[in-house]
Amino acid sequence: MKTLKEIIIERKCRKGAAAGTTKRGAYWLACEPIITREAGGDGIGQNAPDITDSIELRHFRDDNVRAVIHRDAWHQNGAHGGAGDGWMDASGVLNCSTIEEVLVVLKGTALAESPVVNQYSADKTLIPALRELGLPDAAPGPDEV
Repeated sequence: MKTLKEIIIERKCRKGAAAGTTKRGAYWLACEPIITREAGGDGIGQNAPDITDSIELRHFRDDNVRAVIHRDAWHQNGAHGGAGDGWMDASGVLNCSTIEEVLVVLKGTALAESPVVNQYSADKTLIPALRELGLPDAAPGPDEV
């Protein structure tokens, strides 16, 4: 089975204009950012910020591959209640060869002491996107071997 990193490299997504640039250089996205969690309030008044976490699968010009979690937390009053952007390395998912393994890694990952994945978003967006990339759901069960 191929790892997520191998799948990203095989997609040959580094065409046209780069999706972005960091201090590591220019990168292209293997697919659109994948929502891993939606939470919070509506970001209005005294309600909690509207929070959306997503994972970006980046393939850099120098052939480096990275996975990054982006937290977009919006509130009408600016930084009220923890609103604002946050970024975190999630490259641990790159060595995964099944969706099950990706979920285990992400469920063990937190940004600002909050999980970066929930089951609703995993079922709605993350799992279908990973299937589309070509990751199998899971390895054979222990008693199937």
